[in-house]
Amino acid sequence: MEKIKNILNSGKILKFICGAGNEDCKEIEKLSFVFASAGFNMIDVSAKLDAINSTKSGIKKAGKENDVAICVSIGLPDDIHLKKAVINLQKCTACKECINICPQNALFCEDEKIYADEKKCIGCSRCAYICKNDAVIFEHKYKAPYTMILPLLAENIDCIEYHCSIDDENIIHDNWNKIKSVYDGCLSICLDRSKLGDDKIIILLKEMIKDDNNIIIQADGKPMSGGKDDYKSNLQTVAFAEIIRNNNLPAHIILSGGTNSKTTKFAKECNISVDGVALGSFARKLVKEYISSDDFFLDKLKQQKAINIAQNLLEELKKYL
Repeated sequence: MEKIKNILNSGKILKFICGAGNEDCKEIEKLSFVFASAGFNMIDVSAKLDAINSTKSGIKKAGKENDVAICVSIGLPDDIHLKKAVINLQKCTACKECINICPQNALFCEDEKIYADEKKCIGCSRCAYICKNDAVIFEHKYKAPYTMILPLLAENIDCIEYHCSIDDENIIHDNWNKIKSVYDGCLSICLDRSKLGDDKIIILLKEMIKDDNNIIIQADGKPMSGGKDDYKSNLQTVAFAEIIRNNNLPAHIILSGGTNSKTTKFAKECNISVDGVALGSFARKLVKEYISSDDFFLDKLKQQKAINIAQNLLEELKKYL
């Protein structure tokens, strides 16, 4: 508990996101190693025991067990973070455009047919957007948050992130109360503005937080949209953070959804005070070339190149926090 409190009180929460739906344990271990080594102080990972253990292994290899907090992501029905792509083989023409655009290498061709690897898919929907034949559908791998948490309570996780971007406030509250009934550690509320209006979101957050100062609000501007290193990608998350900040909620606010190397600078220039930033798609893309190698943990040069990239990103972000 002391570790996460120190991170929260520092006002510099630097979170790396492996992906709530990412179950590729080899990749998770490599990513955790790289970004822990670089100095990121929180790593967000799927609520699966194998994924958590892979994160722990990567952090241990980096020698950062005492410095890096593990945040486990859980979600609700229809939340985009837990959906998985499935290919309709009757509609698919095997054009391979989806393979080329997938940031996770989750799609592959076998016998002239396209398939999706469920463990790698994070539900970003890029494949669906590019498919001209509507051959990509999604299945939601939902389990009740309370059910997902129970087996993980013995794993000494530092934070639970609650993805709740849905339009049913009763379901949000019900699951939130169940989570709090079994877990008294740090909680992160991750939501965007796609389902509820700004006024409803603020009322919802006030009801959820009350006087608990051990809570993070993750302003998810445009979920899983990171890719370009420009200011425009940050518009939604910075605007959302301003709405939250203006309501003086007793929580730590961090930016996510479209985040990149310019995120904290943009927030600073907009005179919006935040406590940190979370990077997923953009950060993963930067080191993909190196961590994709099977011999990554045997190749010190590849490791150092990946760590250097992550460190440069970290230092740019920290300048404006």
